[in-house]
Amino acid sequence: MKKFLYYPNFEPPNNEWLKFSLLYLDKFESIIPYNRQHLISDEYKEVHEKTDLVDFFSPEYHHGETASFSAINEASNIMKRTYDSSFLFNRINILRDWKNKQTWDYQIYGEKFPYSWLKFCEDEKIGEQNDDGIILPRSLAFLYMTHLAREIANDRNSNIITDNMDYDRYTSYSKVSPSNIKVKNKFIQGIIKLKVPKDINAIPFKQLIDFRNKNRELIKVFNGEINSVEQMIGNGLTEQQFIDSYNKSLTEITKEILKLGVDTATIPLGFYTLAQNSMALNQEYIKEILTGLSIVGGGYYGIRKTLSDTYQERMCKKYITRLSQLK
Repeated sequence: MKKFLYYPNFEPPNNEWLKFSLLYLDKFESIIPYNRQHLISDEYKEVHEKTDLVDFFSPEYHHGETASFSAINEASNIMKRTYDSSFLFNRINILRDWKNKQTWDYQIYGEKFPYSWLKFCEDEKIGEQNDDGIILPRSLAFLYMTHLAREIANDRNSNIITDNMDYDRYTSYSKVSPSNIKVKNKFIQGIIKLKVPKDINAIPFKQLIDFRNKNRELIKVFNGEINSVEQMIGNGLTEQQFIDSYNKSLTEITKEILKLGVDTATIPLGFYTLAQNSMALNQEYIKEILTGLSIVGGGYYGIRKTLSDTYQERMCKKYITRLSQLK
């Protein structure tokens, strides 16, 4: 599974996105230069130190050089056709906004860009240098950071992820993040909202960190089940339908046995042990139990596959249940 690369900020400015991430994301990286890591919040530092959710990545010089080249080309084209392009940022005249110094409120630190980007912004009067790097309009900064994130992601075989929905049109136009990732994230957050009985913003970080660390393997299984129904999500599967599918009785093993003509009354205790904890048993013990049922050979594969599928379903159901207990 590809790792996610978070941008445009060092950390999510809104804790809600990070709290949701603790409950379902495998892991992601934040673009934070080494000598700026002291600027992160105590909450983000705690998540970094006490979980496997987030790592820090310091960009290299060549990432900024390539990002600057592509960002300058795109910004130049937008300025030449400002009325045609402004809708990407939900504005009427984006160039007028960029040239208005009162909109220059976003800091990009010097370790993230080369001199070529600074010179371009100053020559076009859409940003200016300060002690920490460059100050410029938020939308222009997002444009540059999108290109920087894309270069780093390409280099590290990652997918880009952001919590900034203000420029959703621009990210869709830039095709920096596959649309299915956005759909899946929204779907999973919908499941969590349905199952967690408390507003996630009211749950302390410490409690969410403890919950994640105790349920790490279940989170992996949960994501695996989401991936298995990805196409159904795109075709309109609702969050409640997904939950309902895991609240039904899991009877696949019994069905498989009955297909083989085995009387369930004759099934030994060992088989129930196998059904309840199949992943913990070695292959030889599984074979011994199935041999006792006289269903090795042609029927073995079907039974074994059902055991595996049922285990995944049971673990997913367990995680959904545990989410409902998170208060």
